[in-house]
Amino acid sequence: MTPPRITRRTVWLSSLALVATGAGGFAATTARRDDTVRYGTVIGTIGALRIVLPSIEKKYGLKYDIKDFRDATATLLALDQGELDAAYTTTQHLVRAISEGMDVVWIAGWGGGYNVLVARKGFGVPTADDAALTAAILARKQQGRPAKIGVPTGSMQHAKLLFYLKSHGIDGERDTEIVNIPFPNHPRALEAGEVDMAMTLCTFGAIAIDKGDATLVRHLFGDETGKQEIGLIVNRKLARDKPELVQRIVSSVVEAMDSFIGNTDLRIELERKYSRLPAPVIAMQERQFLRYDYRTNVADLKAMAKELRDLGWMKEDYSDRIEKYIDFAFLAKATGRPRAELATW
Repeated sequence: MTPPRITRRTVWLSSLALVATGAGGFAATTARRDDTVRYGTVIGTIGALRIVLPSIEKKYGLKYDIKDFRDATATLLALDQGELDAAYTTTQHLVRAISEGMDVVWIAGWGGGYNVLVARKGFGVPTADDAALTAAILARKQQGRPAKIGVPTGSMQHAKLLFYLKSHGIDGERDTEIVNIPFPNHPRALEAGEVDMAMTLCTFGAIAIDKGDATLVRHLFGDETGKQEIGLIVNRKLARDKPELVQRIVSSVVEAMDSFIGNTDLRIELERKYSRLPAPVIAMQERQFLRYDYRTNVADLKAMAKELRDLGWMKEDYSDRIEKYIDFAFLAKATGRPRAELATW
């Protein structure tokens, strides 16, 4: 068989085919991939956000890899060591990061309402009666058997407890007995009578209350005790070197939160999809205790810095440096709201 004759036309057509094939291959290999975001938080938290983010992440070219940590300290260290791109942290741990020279920035709020003081059944302290609580604590001290309060020492709840008691003339370290107990063990400790009260996360407070082993003493949330407790932070280097990525992270979080922060029933539904907690506990947590907002009460961050210094937990008062560790530029762009509106809720 005689091979076909090569002409200028066949060479030209072959060249076009090669160019088209090469371009197609190049386009396939350079198609944009979603950026993986290593997102850190404490085990069992941000349930609603975990459920919603996967449904919108691709819109922002992101793939969230949510990593769980035992506590806020471990989360903060992972961020500082480059194991995370973004992390939720407490107001206390933002101050700690500043004190230890970690170059982080707070870029969005999450909310508050996690701090709940509960008493074992039979301790007999009415809800929201500070005078009765003070009297009960002083009476127990005079009897030589100070009231025992369970709380993880060094936690935000520990700090909030001490400052709350101090505001009512009680020295938590001298007038009560602080017992170092992890949050998940609080319901059992209350049931067994190992402690008289527990300063706990609202989840574990709700569990104890729902079981009938505890009563609510005080929900430390509001104008007097502060609302801002949790927020989203990143390393400043990431915000500086990859602002477009950080913008997509913040915008996606804002869209996700907008879908549920004003709808308690939906939050309960989303939390039930994520959590294994009993339905009544989830409902109590969402309806009675937690409040969500991507804005930030900057005044509460400064107040926490002052409180930590007053308690002797920090050598310096870092309240005058707080604003240097906040960057609302990404949130302002995502929401279209001015900074003044984003600095309070």
